[in-house]
Amino acid sequence: MYKNLNCDLLGISGRQSEIIELALTYGFRGIEIDMDDLVKRCGRSSFESASRFIASSKLKIAGFDAPIDLDSDEETFTARLAQLNGVAEIAGRASARTAIVTIPHGTNRLPYPEYFDVVRKRIDQIAEVFAKEEVRVALTFHSQAPDAEEKQFKFVRDVEGFTAVVRACTSKNVAILYDSWDWFVGGGTAEQFEQIGLQRVASLRLSDCREGVSASDASPDDCLLPGMTETIDNVGLLLKFAEAELKLPVSARGKTLDESTTRDGLVAAAQDSLDKTFEAAGIPSETRKPEMFAETSYSRSY
Repeated sequence: MYKNLNCDLLGISGRQSEIIELALTYGFRGIEIDMDDLVKRCGRSSFESASRFIASSKLKIAGFDAPIDLDSDEETFTARLAQLNGVAEIAGRASARTAIVTIPHGTNRLPYPEYFDVVRKRIDQIAEVFAKEEVRVALTFHSQAPDAEEKQFKFVRDVEGFTAVVRACTSKNVAILYDSWDWFVGGGTAEQFEQIGLQRVASLRLSDCREGVSASDASPDDCLLPGMTETIDNVGLLLKFAEAELKLPVSARGKTLDESTTRDGLVAAAQDSLDKTFEAAGIPSETRKPEMFAETSYSRSY
């Protein structure tokens, strides 16, 4: 298991070079990239030029959002699917091994039964394109979405619906991204997790919930960095993967209780939260911080 920096999950942004610098400064071993941006820069110059900062950093590319929308109309989806061949090739060259695909929260297109079959077929098609370059497709879902009530038909909003889609996919290249926040809010159980299995997990995102807030009442504002309240058992989750000797990217998702925290402060806090969770699960980690945060933490390698 290794620490992965996903700035979007922390509510911060930056240019590729800035994100790489943050990851290196704070001891992360992996990052997630904007694949759309990398593809465009490859088109303007060369792959070597476009990826030079990533290559020189020696960071692992844990994943990227696949540039395709499962809810698009047929013509748009077909066009984007054809373009994925080039995306997959670039991902393979960059050693980016996980393409993340989000299952729609709702749709204005079709009722649930018909839409389920459309989505399942599309996922299998996407997975087969990336399989050619040995890039896994990791499915995820949103237990909460800002535009939820704008959709005529509901789709995947909980773990039960998510696992149904995962089990229906026929491609062996389909995996999942386990997000402990969405699993918590989405009513996930140990039995549902066992149905999917450890080997089908390609990436992990860990969060905690504000103390005293139940899963049914939780809002996005209650999503905290892992280990802040221990409402969500992230340590128990990591122990399962550690025992199976799986080496997956682990990202922190959420906020701190200090709303005035700077960008660097958030990344430092994310590192602390992951280190704390890793240590409790007996997983080796390394803390690295500049002097500005040295007083609030400490450097260690274990």
